[in-house]
Amino acid sequence: MKVSPLIFVVPAATVCMVATPALAAPEDVILDSTDTISQFVSSRRSKERIPPQIIRRAKGIAIFPGIITGGLIFAGTNGEGILIIRDNQGRWNKPVIVSISGGSFGLQAGGKSTDAILVFMSDRSIRKTLQKSFTLGGNVSVAAGPAGKDPVNPTDTDADIYSYTKSEGLFAGVALEGSKIAYDRRETQKLYRRRNLDDSRRALNDRTLPSSPAIRELQQVLYDAQK
Repeated sequence: MKVSPLIFVVPAATVCMVATPALAAPEDVILDSTDTISQFVSSRRSKERIPPQIIRRAKGIAIFPGIITGGLIFAGTNGEGILIIRDNQGRWNKPVIVSISGGSFGLQAGGKSTDAILVFMSDRSIRKTLQKSFTLGGNVSVAAGPAGKDPVNPTDTDADIYSYTKSEGLFAGVALEGSKIAYDRRETQKLYRRRNLDDSRRALNDRTLPSSPAIRELQQVLYDAQK
């Protein structure tokens, strides 16, 4: 189930305060993330779809379902989602739970909730994901991702990460610079019922982690999105 944070807006100062939401169960985060990425890769509007060639070239993907609510200007983020990367053979590993905080989503046209996708396009961006946390737009560049049937060639930009967002079902690719992505050890350990996942590097590359129908469905959606 999606749990959205509350935002209180003071118009005179255009300040947004975000209350931290109660965390969803890790399995629910997987289910919500699968639903979210499905909407981005199978949109009936071809101009609002993440192109298959982008997914094929992706080194990893982070999915954040429903991370904001309301407001015209959003000056902070708070949410949880998943991060999944490929192994050396191009197969999707099992996901870990991650959080997103800080940063700015820029102008929001009154949307009540926003889903965000981060597509990691470079080896450098993946090395950063294997740290406990990193900030988008620091040593890792982020840019609004190309969309549609005939997108700009991914090699035409130096961006390490492409960002995609949807608010109330409306597509709007915007950069998420300044947002901090962090590995959530506790929630990942709850997901896999293991206590030895302190290191995100180990968790993301551990093929002995137990699977589940929800995880297999997520992986299948990503494989289908490459076609």
